[in-house]
Amino acid sequence: MNIRHRATLKASERGKNLIQQARKDKGWIIEDERWLKEASKILEPQKNWFTIWETQVKANSIALTYAEGISLSTWKRFLQAKYRIDAKTFKEAFCPVLGLNWEDVVENEVERRKDLGKVPLLSKFYGRTQELTKLEQWLQQETYRLIVIYGVGGIGKSSLVRQVLNNQIIVNKYDYIFWRSLDFAPLLPELLTFIQILSEEQESKADISQLMRYLRQSKCLLILDAWEEIIGRSGEQYRDYTELMERVAKEAHQSCVLLLSREKPSFIETLDDKLVHSLKLGGLDSKDVKDFLKTEGIYGTEKELDNFSLTYNNPWVMKRVAKKLKKVCGGKITGVFGEISVVVDDAIASFLNEQFHRLSKLETNLLYWIALRRNSASLTQLRKDTIKSKSPLSASELLNALDSLIDKFSLIEKSKNEENDLDVYTLDLVILKYITNQFVAQNCQEILTILQNQRIEGNELFVSHCFITDNPEDEELTQQQMRRIVKAIQDKLLAELLSQQQLEDELKKILSLLQDKELSPGYTYQNISYLIASCKSA
Repeated sequence: MNIRHRATLKASERGKNLIQQARKDKGWIIEDERWLKEASKILEPQKNWFTIWETQVKANSIALTYAEGISLSTWKRFLQAKYRIDAKTFKEAFCPVLGLNWEDVVENEVERRKDLGKVPLLSKFYGRTQELTKLEQWLQQETYRLIVIYGVGGIGKSSLVRQVLNNQIIVNKYDYIFWRSLDFAPLLPELLTFIQILSEEQESKADISQLMRYLRQSKCLLILDAWEEIIGRSGEQYRDYTELMERVAKEAHQSCVLLLSREKPSFIETLDDKLVHSLKLGGLDSKDVKDFLKTEGIYGTEKELDNFSLTYNNPWVMKRVAKKLKKVCGGKITGVFGEISVVVDDAIASFLNEQFHRLSKLETNLLYWIALRRNSASLTQLRKDTIKSKSPLSASELLNALDSLIDKFSLIEKSKNEENDLDVYTLDLVILKYITNQFVAQNCQEILTILQNQRIEGNELFVSHCFITDNPEDEELTQQQMRRIVKAIQDKLLAELLSQQQLEDELKKILSLLQDKELSPGYTYQNISYLIASCKSA
């Protein structure tokens, strides 16, 4: 059923700033009843408001009466400029009470139709020439109904789309543009409130069929940011999102929906690729990273700049590290990379935690194996490494997990080993450092728990993963594993215990626990022996 609404208005972003300044200049707090009293006098001057309010005060009325359309809640909505209010109240009461011309404050027709209020602010944009060109071409073609841009957090998905919206040819192609964030996983009816704009305020019903009707009637570009928040939700109330995307892809219309996600949505695999496109964003190339460094005032030798670009190519991480370099070293890289190979501070670790915690246990364990092999893990090696696990991976499980980490989560890449021409699986160096830190920290915690409880559960990391893999022809890798895994775990454990001797004695107690015949030892004996040997050589 269609419901006809009264005309409504909302302030623009500029108008919101004017409102806030005018209110501050007046000096009254938001809840001050004088706002409502003055607005009532302006809106209905024929009434004797002083007498009305005086009578109500004497009668101990719970609330005063104001002019029609005037209330504290409406006043607050007006100030927030998020929601539309009655046009007469907007123009003839609230704007005059602030001494503002309503035409300077109101959101105009272009702003209303091209609703980019939720668009992230765009800082300096670097590179992405090919991706930018490809996305612009897709948006200008009539055939693409659904476009998915995906990649790890901070890689620049929102920035890429924001840059495209600077192209007026693209913007002018569409009658309506809406950018909505899914950060807090709104239910679909909450998201579809923009249907009121599409219907010129004549529709209050917000469902998929209504939206599809408007996507057919007008050229709309709907941008949904943070789609991974919907992927991570289960339950009936979120299934309509998938239904919406399937209908967008399959039904005829003249609009386009653009999804931005840290994860590749599984449903696009079943859709017609003539109507649906996906674009995976990787790290910036070396030239773009160097352009960024130059703009940010970071300097060093050519080799040092090359090292930086090889280590950092995620724009969010780059900005974080550059800010730290400017603060601590005045922007000078020289000498820093000799002491600190990869920076993973608390902010970067917290940022990566968000993505890491979305993985299954199988996917997490596989990342640990790739990190253990220091970016040189082949399929054969991974299959061999996991054989001793408490629950060995089948070939199918291994392939599915690798595919998920490569294509869905964009966390690992496949490349060729130049020496033997084998495919190897690698991690971005920042992610490699983060995963290694996680592996070391979890092993330490599990060992300390065993020392306290005197019991091995059998699902600990040092049971399922070997600290030093079988590397008969790669002594350099063995040395790296000794230094970055065994020694790192030893140092962390030593910080909790009194001496090397105490640590060695406690580790020997763990070996004695292996006499439990029901326990599957996995890599326990091998790993604890490496730690004991490291104590002896310290």
